[in-house]
Amino acid sequence: MFRRVLPRLCYNRGLISLLRSSIAVSGSSQKVSYNPLSPLKVPLRRQSNEANPQQNPKTVNITFVDRDGEEHTVLGRVGDTLLEVAKKYDIDLEGACEGTLACSTCHLIVNQEWFDKIPDPITDEEQDMLDLAYGLTDTSRLGCQILVSPEINNIKLKVPEGTSDARNL
Repeated sequence: MFRRVLPRLCYNRGLISLLRSSIAVSGSSQKVSYNPLSPLKVPLRRQSNEANPQQNPKTVNITFVDRDGEEHTVLGRVGDTLLEVAKKYDIDLEGACEGTLACSTCHLIVNQEWFDKIPDPITDEEQDMLDLAYGLTDTSRLGCQILVSPEINNIKLKVPEGTSDARNL
């Protein structure tokens, strides 16, 4: 019995000392002390820009024009792909391969004024997939290959009337 209890005591003692030590809260210089007899109190997240995403410098406005011609202006988080933004806001953009550059179902048509402003250059692999896309234009891009960045704030994109999945050809 002593052999079973000793490891448990050592484990519990280590856990208690870990819980009693101060831990740093992510993204903050404040320290939080844990007392096992009182509930854990963690400082609230900063609310400066998060309370109003319109003012958050880490988001940009993106306008999708759906197949019916209706415009949807949404906020895209910097670092996400246009496909991820479209999925988040239920824009009808399929993305069958989930952004792995294996289909062309996230095909978007970029307004001419924005096409050259996109910081992510078109690659040969993307061009190969676009060659199989339905309704290809000179300003076509795949939504999974364009990262949201401050340079594309207020970009306008059209979702083509149809899709063709390059994986089925």
